[in-house]
Amino acid sequence: MEYCAPLYQVNSSGVMPIIFSTSSLALPGTLARFTGLTALKKASVALNPGGSFYLPFNILLIAFFNYYYTFLQLDPDDVSEQLKRQGASIPLVRPGRSTATFIKTVLSRISVLGSTFLAILAAGPTVVEQITHLTAFRGFVGTSILILVGCATDTARKVQAEIISQKYKNIEFYDFDKY
Repeated sequence: MEYCAPLYQVNSSGVMPIIFSTSSLALPGTLARFTGLTALKKASVALNPGGSFYLPFNILLIAFFNYYYTFLQLDPDDVSEQLKRQGASIPLVRPGRSTATFIKTVLSRISVLGSTFLAILAAGPTVVEQITHLTAFRGFVGTSILILVGCATDTARKVQAEIISQKYKNIEFYDFDKY
């Protein structure tokens, strides 16, 4: 089953911004290993977990990638065109250009909330680790929580759909042979 993020979700981009952010922050360390440049070594130390710039850059990159990936995944012009082709519309919004503008505004506002949510989720274990000096939280990152909750809600929806379909199978329809 393909995952399609609807417009009503606060975080329509899922875990991808966190993955892109951590990959981007690991890039200077990887390049420093191959090149041996001291400037890259200093940057990699500052951008590694526990480094002085890790948390602020991680939050900024998460916000950037969330905004970018949301608009990459849900193109407002394309969604507006699909709604127009299907004969559907958003109440009190004219079909076409006005719908695309409305969707852009809503996605921009939701992206701010989604970025905040993802930043708290990703930065939580790091902040706890820096405060308590315990490294036990390194393997327990916020992305695993997000994935677990997503899988649990998807499973709950599938179980609920199966229960509803079983109820429909038990309904007795009108028997035409009886009369």
